[in-house]
Amino acid sequence: MITGAIGSMFEEDSEWNIDQEELMEGDNLTHFFHALANVAPTHLFNQLTGDDKNQLEFNHVANQLCFQYSNKVDKE
Repeated sequence: MITGAIGSMFEEDSEWNIDQEELMEGDNLTHFFHALANVAPTHLFNQLTGDDKNQLEFNHVANQLCFQYSNKVDKE
């Protein structure tokens, strides 16, 4: 669901269209992935939890989740 919403930003008829050629110019791709990987998740986490973590603090939470789920035994 989330990856579908992100992918829709690259569809030409999307209300939230991002021009892929423009994304490749200068530091635009770096800024995009920083926003996608750091800014947006931190903002959403703070909104949902009422917390006030900065991006580095949230990165620590995200790393803990990566570790937690990478060690999870698949029960299927």
